[in-house]
Amino acid sequence: MTVAEALARVTALLQQAGVPEPQTDAEWLLAHVLCLSRTNLRLEPERRLTEGQWAQVEALVWQRCQRVPLAYLLGTQNFCGLELVVDRRVMVPRSETEDLVDLVTERLQRMGRSRLMLADIGTGSGAIALALAARFPAATVYGLDISVDALAVAELNAARLRLDKRVAFLHGDLTEPLEAIFPPRVFDALVANLPYVADEEWERLPPEVRCYEPPTALRGGPDGLAIVRRLLRSRWQRLLTPDGFIALELGVGQPTALLRELDGRVQGTTLRDLAGRERFLIVQPAGATTR
Repeated sequence: MTVAEALARVTALLQQAGVPEPQTDAEWLLAHVLCLSRTNLRLEPERRLTEGQWAQVEALVWQRCQRVPLAYLLGTQNFCGLELVVDRRVMVPRSETEDLVDLVTERLQRMGRSRLMLADIGTGSGAIALALAARFPAATVYGLDISVDALAVAELNAARLRLDKRVAFLHGDLTEPLEAIFPPRVFDALVANLPYVADEEWERLPPEVRCYEPPTALRGGPDGLAIVRRLLRSRWQRLLTPDGFIALELGVGQPTALLRELDGRVQGTTLRDLAGRERFLIVQPAGATTR
C-alpha cells in the first residue's frame, strides 16, 4: 500500500483504540519505520511500503493500541533540542520540565558566572542534567538517582550526546552522594523533578503512564509530596553557594502548599509554567542573595 493508504489505516486503528492524537502518532510510527522525517513523509504520499515495512508498522500499531507510550516505541524523546534514548526504565521527559530548565537557565545566567557546578536530583534519563550541560559549556553537572537502571539510560544518553566528560552520574538517595563527596558551598544550583503524583491522582492518569512508566519515578505518596519533603529536610543548604538555590518541579498547586510548610531558615518563590499554571518552587536559605 502507499504511504497515504497506510496513514489512513493506521490513524483509524489508533482512533478506535482511543489513542489521544491518532493522526500525529500514525505519522510518527510510519516515519520511524521508513526512516523519514514527518515532513518528508507527507511529501511522499504515493511511496509504497514493502511487506516487511508494513509488518513493522503493524507491530508498532498493535503496541500503541495497547497504549504503550509513543516515545518507548520510537526509542527516543526530544527534550530541549536533545534526542534522548528512553525506555521503560525511565519516565518520558515532559514539556513542563523543559519550562523548568528554561527558568533555571535564566536564573543561572543572571548569576554571571563562567563556571558552574550543578546537580540534577532524580535524574532519570538524564534529561535535566544533559540539557543544562548543553546550555552551559563550562558547567560541571552531576545527575543522581536511586535507580541503577535509570542511571544506565542516563549514561547512555550522555555518551551519545558527547557530554559524558562534563556530566557524571551518581547512585544514591537524594543528596546523599553529594554530601559524601563534596565540601560545603560548592553547588550553584540543585534541580529536581522528583515524584509528585498523589495516590488518588494516580488512578486517574492515562494508561500510558499508569501501565508503562516506572511508578517509582512518578508516585509521591498520599499527597504527592513525601519525597520532595524528604529532600527539603536533607542537608541541601550545606551544598549551596551563598546565592545558590534549589529548583523543584511540582504538580499544579503544590508549590503554594509546600511554601506554607517552609520554616524561617529558608525562603521560597513559586513560579508558573508557560500555560500559566503554578508548577515550580525556588528555595534558598534565608538571607541568600536573590537574582
